[in-house]
Amino acid sequence: MNPLGYFVTIDPDECRSLIGDATVGRVSWVSQSRGIQVLPVNFVLVGNRIVFRVAEGTILQELTQPVEVAFQVDDLDASTATGWAVLVQGTTRAWDGELPITNAWALGRRELGIAIEATAWSGRSVSADAG
Repeated sequence: MNPLGYFVTIDPDECRSLIGDATVGRVSWVSQSRGIQVLPVNFVLVGNRIVFRVAEGTILQELTQPVEVAFQVDDLDASTATGWAVLVQGTTRAWDGELPITNAWALGRRELGIAIEATAWSGRSVSADAG
């Protein structure tokens, strides 16, 4: 057994497929007012866009303007030492289309839609053994 595990690159199409089944990811960017931010959001995949809603007056409202971001989703199982992680890079913009998020984890109104226009998809799967 390799104590470092085995990593396999995931192609962009599989990355999109994997996060299409997920509901929570982390968006990260450098805020002009507060520095590096990494925050969880409920999201949906709409074509090649990652779309989510935010509340007015929160730091996430910054993302209604064009901002370079990274978006990360993973699924890791500590008991089997297996999993995957997908990283999407892109630029945010305001989203006024429909957003079918019905199971938001946090309570409250989120009236502002944000879309990440993906420019790059990358991912890795990990396993404790080569099998």
